[in-house]
Amino acid sequence: MKRKFSVIILLLLTAVMSVMAQGRQQVELLGKAYRLHSTQMLYDFFDNWSEEVQSNEKEVNNPYVAEAHKVFAAFYQPLQTYRDSNQRYTLYDEKKYFIVQGSLYRIRVAECIPREQAEIDSFVVSRIRQTYYMDDSLQNMWIERHKQKNFVPYYSIGWPHFTRVPLTTVDSAVSFRPPVHFDGKKVVYLTDGYKELLNSFLGNCYVELGTYNIMQTAFSKGKSRKRQEFFNKAALIFYGHWGGYWEYVTFPEANCIILNPEMNRAIVLFRFIYEGGDMYLEKKDGEWTVVDTRFTWIE
Repeated sequence: MKRKFSVIILLLLTAVMSVMAQGRQQVELLGKAYRLHSTQMLYDFFDNWSEEVQSNEKEVNNPYVAEAHKVFAAFYQPLQTYRDSNQRYTLYDEKKYFIVQGSLYRIRVAECIPREQAEIDSFVVSRIRQTYYMDDSLQNMWIERHKQKNFVPYYSIGWPHFTRVPLTTVDSAVSFRPPVHFDGKKVVYLTDGYKELLNSFLGNCYVELGTYNIMQTAFSKGKSRKRQEFFNKAALIFYGHWGGYWEYVTFPEANCIILNPEMNRAIVLFRFIYEGGDMYLEKKDGEWTVVDTRFTWIE
């Protein structure tokens, strides 16, 4: 028994040392690429990363988490166009590598995801009657208010709080690396280890939020700016809006995926650089399709 235990410990230590060695090699490669201004070495860094960290979809056991992987694959379209003022543009057309999130903040299940107005009306009236089951006058008052108000056709429904759809958390801080593929691009997944590596490489020299005007976001400067420009030859990254951090993910980034019990409707709460919103998807003939996207907030 002791011998078997010793062998297990030895194997674990060997695996850990191998990972550490790989990490040191990647640190050295990225540093050397920058010193020599070698785009090819930068590509080698990304290729190694792509081989080292791959999709973990096959490791998933929970059916809701497994379905969330499929929802993400339909949601994640970094090559689509986005509107900026009166121009349309794509951010990532010229980039060879996409940095895909390696975790998800939360996966949840909603009691239902009403979409059509009749579904919303039925759900809201039912919730009002459950809440004020002993008071007909209050029931009638809230039902009448609902008729006069344009509620959003999604999982939250809106105000008042008792008409919101109950949500159950399936998993939090999920290790989440769905398989995504794009012609002519390579995918790498952002792990804590690679985030630390990139933080160390890029540093944290920046101009503070609002230094020049109230609308100006924080942005990198000096050594950090030069290293960011070099890194952007392979994959596009941004400096954090509030300052003191980097945005590494190739957007959009999913924060939460909400499924209905039948797993044929879904909401993805997402971020796109310094703003975000929610995306509604439906599953038809076994395939998830985006139905509607709304930007609802901005930093």
